[in-house]
Amino acid sequence: MYLSSDAWMMKKIFEISDYALIRMMNRLFQTEYGEKEYIRREWRKSGIISVCVTVGCANRYEFQMRRFGDCLQIQAEDRGCLFQFEDAAEHSAVQIRDPQMTYFGKNKKEVYCTKLEFAGHGQIILPIYEITLNDRSAWKLEENGLILFLPFLFYCFAVEAESTEERQEALKSFVIRDIVGALHISMQKGDLTVFDVQRLKQCCRHMLWKTMSGEGSMQNLEFQELILRALDVDVEHLERYHQQEIKKARNICMKR
Repeated sequence: MYLSSDAWMMKKIFEISDYALIRMMNRLFQTEYGEKEYIRREWRKSGIISVCVTVGCANRYEFQMRRFGDCLQIQAEDRGCLFQFEDAAEHSAVQIRDPQMTYFGKNKKEVYCTKLEFAGHGQIILPIYEITLNDRSAWKLEENGLILFLPFLFYCFAVEAESTEERQEALKSFVIRDIVGALHISMQKGDLTVFDVQRLKQCCRHMLWKTMSGEGSMQNLEFQELILRALDVDVEHLERYHQQEIKKARNICMKR
């Protein structure tokens, strides 16, 4: 039911920018890729929503997303160098499931690994992260470097039961305080650019309309406009940023 629309959104967030993707992988896998690394994305067309990201010439990472009832599960796997699997001894890949588990809110992150054996050349161990999202905490998602998955939190919000009046106030707080606030903090930390924030807001706006448009709290046109406007592109902010960049470029030219 959700596969095609979830795959579409997954593709949108993974194409926001190379910069945002590198920052997420650096935080998740404790790598130190530079901002100008070459990025290539390959999409798997199957029953699983999956993207393989190649950084530089050969380092690969695979991201999969699944839905389990009201939960969303993200699996992020270090696939190693492109040539490591080809050179590994036949049938030598062993997946070790002795997970280290951490919780952030109702969400949890499990860490396990794949061990590759090489004939006469030792072994390498590659981490796998399995992240299960059970609540709508945008702040905890941001703290764990997963801000790109922010639009999918609307699924977590949609299943929570509240009265219509409480629901309306909760939705307003969730969008204006949590989502917009978490995006701003992520930009201040340097995990997102100004343009990334605006693109993610658009993704959140689409997901809001997809999951919440039929609810009673969204039938009030004034409230609907307030919520959707909060997730609209801030053109004035982009214009100010553009003018600042032009000014910086001029100052550099004048100093030369």
